[in-house]
Amino acid sequence: MTVHPTKILLLSMGDAFFKGALWGAYDCKVPLNVACLAAYLEQQGMAVDVVDLQIAGQPDQIVSRLPLAGYACVGLNATLGNVYNVYTLAGLIKKHAELPIFSFGVQTVLRDVQLRECPHLDVVAYGEEELTVQELCAAMISDRPLADVAGVIWRNGPDIVVNRPRTIELDLDSLPFPAFEKFDIDKYQPSPGKFLKRPQFQMITSRGCRWRCFFCSNLRGKAMRFRSPENIVAEIDLLQKKYGAQEIEFVDDTFTADRDRAMRFVELMRARRDRISFRICSRVDQVDLELLASLKSVGLYSVGYGMESGVDAILEQNRKDITTAQIRKAVAMTRQTGLEVRGFFMINLPGDTRDTIGRTESFIKELDLDLVNVQITYPWPGTALREHVRANYEVDEELWDKWDRCDGDDIVFLQPGLDKDYLSSTYRRIIRDFYFRPRFILRWLKRIRTWYDLKYSIFQAYALFANSVLGSLRSTK
Repeated sequence: MTVHPTKILLLSMGDAFFKGALWGAYDCKVPLNVACLAAYLEQQGMAVDVVDLQIAGQPDQIVSRLPLAGYACVGLNATLGNVYNVYTLAGLIKKHAELPIFSFGVQTVLRDVQLRECPHLDVVAYGEEELTVQELCAAMISDRPLADVAGVIWRNGPDIVVNRPRTIELDLDSLPFPAFEKFDIDKYQPSPGKFLKRPQFQMITSRGCRWRCFFCSNLRGKAMRFRSPENIVAEIDLLQKKYGAQEIEFVDDTFTADRDRAMRFVELMRARRDRISFRICSRVDQVDLELLASLKSVGLYSVGYGMESGVDAILEQNRKDITTAQIRKAVAMTRQTGLEVRGFFMINLPGDTRDTIGRTESFIKELDLDLVNVQITYPWPGTALREHVRANYEVDEELWDKWDRCDGDDIVFLQPGLDKDYLSSTYRRIIRDFYFRPRFILRWLKRIRTWYDLKYSIFQAYALFANSVLGSLRSTK
């Protein structure tokens, strides 16, 4: 009798990074979605191995050493910017073993495109991953057909079949904490600009987004669901006791979307003996002075806001549902509480002109933020923005379907009056004017406390210099 392997292998590519910020490179963090998926599969009684290729070494060497015959299937995780690496990796795996391969993670915004572009991929698990991948792996282990597995796109002979979407998970507290024990934690370090203390761990405490930004792929859907404050604090307790965590980066898009939950979190954190630092992202219309001050009192030190533009008409056209007045108010409140303020901006948003981009540039200078991330707008697959751009603007056909061009400085479409030279030079100037001014440099020097901080700050500064200064010089030759 033939015994089929039952163990699952999850392979993760390194994260892509955005270039228009001090924290754009040298950021090495545990892939949180892989840690969460591994924990869930093991909770359901499945055996799982994890290999993170951002620290493991060259993919071809790693794959050649893996005992692939001992696995029932392989899952590949990546961002959109690393999708071509996944295609190469799938081919390497198929050379060594005829295993079914599925993709999961941010790359699945491509949906069936992945199967059309990569003959070595067999299945795409789209939407929320845990139950979908568990049912998918169970079917693969037992050689059952995939027709009844919700949330997958798969090959049926020459055809590509899109199964019904998976129902979203409503009870986030029922999910296990991430399986950080499957990673060599000491090898992961955040970039300067993305931490105050180390070791730092990432946590996500909500899913979904009820807002309607034109440019967002919104992988988790519109319905917002939240982990309870008690569940969040229990994970913080575990991270401190097991790994000596000194800081948490909450990766929720809008940590304060439920104000009552945030205030209950504050109440629970005040009752704890052990302090911990943390950073969040939010929306400028989802904070107030009391809330910010309360969060600061239990360890919050930095808030990031998606500001996008310095022009109300552009914010409105791109369905951001905020105003520049709200941005100014949120920045003032955040500063009043003594918190660091980070801002995220885009140029070449639909409706942008040289005038509106110039006003955004002036707005960034006016706000005098602690850190900024500037991107040239990229029309992500599956967004309303992508359809709008294709229908209304001049598209660079050579770059349009090049998925690795999403790292923040490539120009894949043009609007009237905005040529590539203008957009590229303006993008670089905004970064250069922000990060190489004496005021910012003096602020940054005060943050440097260790040799690690100094070393990677130098590396980061050079990366920014190469991108914003040397890049400008090359483009003028």
